[in-house]
Amino acid sequence: MNIVNISDLIVAIAVAVIPVIGAYIVKILKANKFVALLAPLAHDAVVAVQKLGVVEYIEGEAKKSKAVEIVVSALTKLGFKKADLTTVENAVEDEYSKAIKELNVVYPQMTEEQEKQAVAQAVAKAKADALAEAQKKLAEDQANLTAIQSAQSN
Repeated sequence: MNIVNISDLIVAIAVAVIPVIGAYIVKILKANKFVALLAPLAHDAVVAVQKLGVVEYIEGEAKKSKAVEIVVSALTKLGFKKADLTTVENAVEDEYSKAIKELNVVYPQMTEEQEKQAVAQAVAKAKADALAEAQKKLAEDQANLTAIQSAQSN
């Protein structure tokens, strides 16, 4: 074997190996990017769902599902087509466990009883508004009737 054949062999091996190594490096970098994005996305999703719980009653599992849905949607928008659901769920649970004390102070959650009271108050307000509108309309109609009767008397 001569030196030209050996150098050709080395070049051929390098040309074959470089794309494989490049693909592996890209995969590692993408995985690192996924891990780096997951914690902040999970934290933001937990905070968003906690804020939602201030104005409506949401059970714990529903909160987790909504937060996971938010994270998966964000990852999809960022180009991660297949997000490992278990990894996302674990990240959401981890962020929730880290922030729960602070979140409950900042965003106190509505209880089921509070939600029922809020609905009852909204219904009562709607009825009161409808009654006030009807009374206003009645007063206007009575004024119009009085005006018509006055005009006919003259």
